[in-house]
Amino acid sequence: MNPHYNGVVRCFNDTFFRHTKTGTIRKSMLLLTLMAGVAMCFFLPSASEARPEFATELEKECSFCHIDPAGGGPRNRIGEIFEENYFEFPEDFDMEAVTEEAKKVVKQLTTSLDLQTAFIKTTHVNEEENAIAGCNSCHSSVDRFLLMQAEVTFNAQASEHVRLTLSNNAGTTMNAFATVDAIPKHLYVKVGQFRLPFAIKQKDHNILVREGYGLGSNKRDVGVELGGSAGKLFYNAAFFNANNAAAKGGLGTIGTQLGPIRAGVSGMFEKPGEDWERVIGAFLTASYAGFSLEGEFNCGNSGEVASFSPDAVDSKGYYIGAKYRLLPQLTITGRYGLFDPDRTIKGDASQRVTLSAKYNFMENGAISLFYWANLANADRGTDDAIGDKGRLRQLQGTDQIIVMSHFWF
Repeated sequence: MNPHYNGVVRCFNDTFFRHTKTGTIRKSMLLLTLMAGVAMCFFLPSASEARPEFATELEKECSFCHIDPAGGGPRNRIGEIFEENYFEFPEDFDMEAVTEEAKKVVKQLTTSLDLQTAFIKTTHVNEEENAIAGCNSCHSSVDRFLLMQAEVTFNAQASEHVRLTLSNNAGTTMNAFATVDAIPKHLYVKVGQFRLPFAIKQKDHNILVREGYGLGSNKRDVGVELGGSAGKLFYNAAFFNANNAAAKGGLGTIGTQLGPIRAGVSGMFEKPGEDWERVIGAFLTASYAGFSLEGEFNCGNSGEVASFSPDAVDSKGYYIGAKYRLLPQLTITGRYGLFDPDRTIKGDASQRVTLSAKYNFMENGAISLFYWANLANADRGTDDAIGDKGRLRQLQGTDQIIVMSHFWF
């Protein structure tokens, strides 16, 4: 994988809080804080923001509401109307008329800005360390505000079937690609730098299994992507640089959407060195009346022979989450995730629970409250017995409260 992002700026919607041996009372207090924050949200003004589960709820592809056929980023006119009307279409909405009107607009330039900041307060303070709080800090003596994202995106409709996309996040180029509607509604081709289309499209790069396999939403690769749909089936394929320009990789996804259920499988194959590296993922999403579920299971191995028998799997991980839209403006979520980077090493698996509440307090603004707990591993060894000290944070954990603001235009 070839990440292109600034180490200071983090593209993520979820952050975390961690669990310590003496944190039972502290965790209860944080849960009460979360509940209080949710209650306070009911008294804030109203607004809205599009969310991924709507594609499943409406039984439509992402291109129904978004400029990019792969989903995410700025919305087309249909998506704007859907968002402006609090995730419903007006009674007098004429989709054919809006679609025809959009087709007449050629060589149009649209811009968008996505800005996210957070205030991070850690509950595990070490005054002697003299460190400031961060989204992945173990100890902190100074709470802080942190810039998470400041991304400007430009979309140019060069012709009826060609679009150009460029986005820059605080000085770092994220997306730079051209999209061609080779067969409208059935096949598109994307060329340039983009996020790999593996399984469920996630905005949170801190999901354990995704980050473990280098598939976080802040990662970008250079290559070619093809995708589209045919009836109830959807599919994509990509060929890209793997780890370095000399190595190459490929991936593919195929799935189906049956009513409110969307499911499929993805496979990624790379050869960054002497051996092949493979990741296989199965995913499912379901959405109905404001309630949605999603889950993904991934496993990987390396070597010359492609096999995913239980004995051949080197690493594995999964996550399962639920989201409920209490109000058009208020959403609460919960997610559990696990990632085991090496099945031959006992005690290196990480587990994480993420709880959050998000309220859209204006048409183009939202505020979120997060509780992120890294659960202790019962098989974890002593600190001096762990070679990878980077794992200490995930396996031991600390607690954090994060309040995040989000504005988009």
